[in-house]
Amino acid sequence: MKKYNLDNTTREERAERVAMAKAINSLSAEPVTPEDEVLFQRHIDGELEIEEVTQMLIDKYKKAPGDPTD
Repeated sequence: MKKYNLDNTTREERAERVAMAKAINSLSAEPVTPEDEVLFQRHIDGELEIEEVTQMLIDKYKKAPGDPTD
C-alpha cells in the first residue's frame, strides 16, 4: 500500500478515495458512523496512514456485540 501512503498522495487524492469508498459502502452496508467519519477526515488531513485507519476499523467491527471490552 506504499503507493497510497501520505508521502505519495495529496489531500485531494485522499479525499477522493474516501468519497469513493463511502459510495461503495453505501451500496450494501450500514451508513458510515460519525466516529468513522473522524478517522476518514484524519486520513484526509494527513494525520493517519490508510493502513492505520483500516486496522482501527477492523478492530472496531470485529468485536462481538456485548463484548465486555466495549
